[in-house]
Amino acid sequence: MLNVENLSISFDTFEGRIYVLDNVSFSVDKGEILAIVGESGSGKSVSAYSILGLLDRNSNIENGQVLFENTDLLKLNRKEIQEYRGKKIGMVFQEPMTALHPTMKVGKQILNVIIQNSGVSKEKAAEIMLKNLRDVHFDNPEYIANKYPFELSGGMRQRIVICLAMCNEPKLLIADEPTTALDVTIQAEILNLMKELVKKRNTAVLLITHDFSVVRTVSDKVCVMYGGKVLERGYTKDVLEKPEHPYTKALLNALPDKVQPDIRLQEIKGEVPDLRYRPKGCIFASRCFLKTGRCLREVPPQKKASEDHVFYCWEVDK
Repeated sequence: MLNVENLSISFDTFEGRIYVLDNVSFSVDKGEILAIVGESGSGKSVSAYSILGLLDRNSNIENGQVLFENTDLLKLNRKEIQEYRGKKIGMVFQEPMTALHPTMKVGKQILNVIIQNSGVSKEKAAEIMLKNLRDVHFDNPEYIANKYPFELSGGMRQRIVICLAMCNEPKLLIADEPTTALDVTIQAEILNLMKELVKKRNTAVLLITHDFSVVRTVSDKVCVMYGGKVLERGYTKDVLEKPEHPYTKALLNALPDKVQPDIRLQEIKGEVPDLRYRPKGCIFASRCFLKTGRCLREVPPQKKASEDHVFYCWEVDK
């Protein structure tokens, strides 16, 4: 369904050109959920937004491909990419309150999206809207459609945003941290809803998150990013149960549920590198307990723990 190959992206700033993605590769198939996980600033959202051409004008595609059903989306112009936005690829943005128009009732917003992307009549669009509101577990869709965003709770607004993204039955759904700022109970409800929609409609999902509990709950595959690079990727079970890269291990060891009551929570010492001064070797070397001089000088090659489980590290074999 989606295959991102060697994607490198930079941004022009007052301080010069900054390279934020470096040869990022991942793929997601129909009916599959791929989670991209990592610290803030690791390049997760930039990777996702580049798929639909939603990056700012100061961005530059240095190299790579974004193949959606064998079409390279990076080569499409502004008019051509519109044929994919909302129709074939849906987007769930990070903050539902800012993703919804504050002075427009949610029903009208959903109607506008359906009519614009499918060209059906207003009456048919209303039928589709009510059906999709029921699909995201609103028992009273007519009542909800007549509400403004500020009249709904955070979890209800998030379901409206998912409804907006899914109302034209896209083949791929990109969800940028859809459970941020929601309490644990509502998080579980939203995640279960996404799994249900994937199963029901056979949709592919690219899920952006920094929460390994979310990864463990819903994803089939996981891609671990740091400093604009992919450090490890594979099936979720393999990566979480048998992590290979020191960064993946450090993230998992920092989870509260991994710590005994009398043991101090582990931390990853140091800070994410300033991408204005990207290091020559491994991007994680400055914080890695396995680092050697080679790690600081040379970019590590791809290694395979199995056919579908790859990682990038010089020293992990030792």
